[in-house]
Amino acid sequence: MFFSGATQTTDMRREPVVFDTARNAVENFHNHGSDLFGFAKVQYVPSDRNVVNLDLNRSRTRFAVPFDSAEGIIDDHQQDVNGFANLGWRHRGSLSELFAGAFFRDGSLSYAPGVTDQPSFVFFPDTTPYNVSEDRNFHTIGMKLDYTLRPHHGLEFKAGTLASLTRGHEDFATSDSAGNAGPASNSDLNGSDVGVYAQTAIAPSDRWELRTGVRFDNHNAPFAGNQNQLSPRVKLSFLPDPANTFWVYYARLFLPTNVEDLRAITSVAQGGVAAAPTLPERDHFFEAGYVHRFPLGVVTKLSAYHKRSSPGIDDNTVPGSAIVTSVNIAQVRITGLEAVVEVRPSGPVSGYMNLALNHAYGRGPITGGFFPAEAPPGYFDLDHDQRLSGLGSVVYSRRGLYLSATGVYGSGLTNGNDPDSTYGTGLFDFNKSIKVDPSFILNASAGYALAVGSVVVRPQVYVENVLDHKYLLKGAFFSGASVGRPRSVQLRVNIGA
Repeated sequence: MFFSGATQTTDMRREPVVFDTARNAVENFHNHGSDLFGFAKVQYVPSDRNVVNLDLNRSRTRFAVPFDSAEGIIDDHQQDVNGFANLGWRHRGSLSELFAGAFFRDGSLSYAPGVTDQPSFVFFPDTTPYNVSEDRNFHTIGMKLDYTLRPHHGLEFKAGTLASLTRGHEDFATSDSAGNAGPASNSDLNGSDVGVYAQTAIAPSDRWELRTGVRFDNHNAPFAGNQNQLSPRVKLSFLPDPANTFWVYYARLFLPTNVEDLRAITSVAQGGVAAAPTLPERDHFFEAGYVHRFPLGVVTKLSAYHKRSSPGIDDNTVPGSAIVTSVNIAQVRITGLEAVVEVRPSGPVSGYMNLALNHAYGRGPITGGFFPAEAPPGYFDLDHDQRLSGLGSVVYSRRGLYLSATGVYGSGLTNGNDPDSTYGTGLFDFNKSIKVDPSFILNASAGYALAVGSVVVRPQVYVENVLDHKYLLKGAFFSGASVGRPRSVQLRVNIGA
């Protein structure tokens, strides 16, 4: 049996949204938040072939929504409550393995505007500003079955199913300065997901391995009906020796949005017609990679990937709020290269470095959520597209002492400007005219574990943005603008028995 709980309080729960250029300082206000977490695990082992696990989790988050006073005064607050219970049984036979599980998940979201709020959100093409509110709750029940057969070394067959049913209610409402109702969504959140799959792994020798499989998914969601797809996938690996691994991979992917995250907005400005539903993302995904294992605990990885989505899915946030919904982008293309180095020699010091070159762009129309049906002009970079990113970390751990330093580089997310004549869709088109400036952030942490009787106490300190670098995280696109967090210090104490 295991149990853990945590609570934290901060005055910088979300990214700040205001930067004072006169004082060259980040303005962090109306940004208080608190979190409660609880987790429990119970394991029962009746025999050496059977294991039963029960996992329980509950969390609650409350926070004030930061805002830019130049666009109006708001006093909005949000509360999220989420929890799950997973029950699983695993039985191991001489040549096979069976897993059966059931799960329950529930949650709620309450977003309350302040009494004195100045309306600030506009539903294009309506120019009337509105306040927004949200009251949503849901619960999901489901089951999972897997059966694996290994008739002999180098051959494996596996089949299974995953099914879930979601019920809930969504009440999204808006009102103008006179209290008149605006665009809204008040509907039940009834839907389901069913998936079945079969796959095999064949290794005719120690140098080759072929993994193939096929999966069928059916997604039933409000406003969208039944959406389904048959998805094959295949991976071929070549291992010429223990130090080297090459692989190529292809998969057809079907990625539905959680039923509880969907909503259809009905707008008077659009003739009372509900926005188009958000449909599952459908992808063709390609990847090739190489891993080399050096002596003394050094491992390197180089991979290249390309994803073609028709349609793609992205998140849209109501500006001036923390309410998120999923939207479709008709065409999405993502291409990238990634290099990784892990250093784990014997001794107290370890390190990690990741460098990625990536381009994620799309082409409209954008449908669902809060967007109008009109297509944006041509191609555009997605709001999470950062052309070049890097991360490096060093960790020292010895006799209860823990020290770490992490550097994060980003070439810059979108600044919210429309693409101009210099825009390109190639992997090496950095499109600087629509990106914020690059940034480098240094983070550090330290901790020490000491025994006090039968209790272990671990005080820890985390420092984010050690150099207090001032930077714009992103402009207003798909969500409001965000400013990078200034230097902040977090103190934490873990107590365990």
